[in-house]
Amino acid sequence: MAATVRSILVTGSNQGLGLHTVHQLGATKDMLVFMGSRKLAAAEEARDKFASDIHASSTVVPVQLDITDAASIKNAYAFIADYLKRKNLSGLDVLVNNAAVVGTFEATYAVNVFGTVAVTNAIRPLLNNGGAIVNISSNLGSLHGYTQRPHPPIYPAYSSSKSALNSLTLQWAIQEEEKKSGIRVVSICPGFNATNLNNYAGTMKPEDGCKVIVQEPLAKEGRSGVYFNKDGDIKW
Repeated sequence: MAATVRSILVTGSNQGLGLHTVHQLGATKDMLVFMGSRKLAAAEEARDKFASDIHASSTVVPVQLDITDAASIKNAYAFIADYLKRKNLSGLDVLVNNAAVVGTFEATYAVNVFGTVAVTNAIRPLLNNGGAIVNISSNLGSLHGYTQRPHPPIYPAYSSSKSALNSLTLQWAIQEEEKKSGIRVVSICPGFNATNLNNYAGTMKPEDGCKVIVQEPLAKEGRSGVYFNKDGDIKW
């Protein structure tokens, strides 16, 4: 595999936005995409459905990854590190924190906050300088939005978990700036997509909504500590 290959891990990627993100990245030249999923068989089945679209120079690799399970994270780290080494790649270029749920406060925070922190901390040593951490957020995480009238829909557990994720984006961005690593950290709102997360009530197709996500892992430079959607910056 050529040294110019760009390596990316997408969590929660066997369905919805994550699946379409992996699909579109895999269809791009010189990509190595690790497809993180709680169930390996589900990721393999999903990958097989778009296998014919994967670019001849690219590879999509399913990885068992439950970000709420420390052993799963450890095993995924070992698998990815070994795979990169065997392909003579220096490390991972981008981590896309896509895994998310909507449920009780306990269940939502377990994935959207605590799990995201756990996988980010674990994978961070694999990230190449100049890479990126891409946090998939929501405009519902905007504290500014709730100061306005009319206010956004109120989903306390989900919305506040995304506010917490946005706070982490800013803090991680500052940490990377202080390390002079060149690693960018951003929060992206892909819009209200019709996925299993909202019982397919969204107004956007995930294959369109993911485009704002896809462009960020492909970029080799850009801003850090920012929160945006396809239309521009969102107020924190």
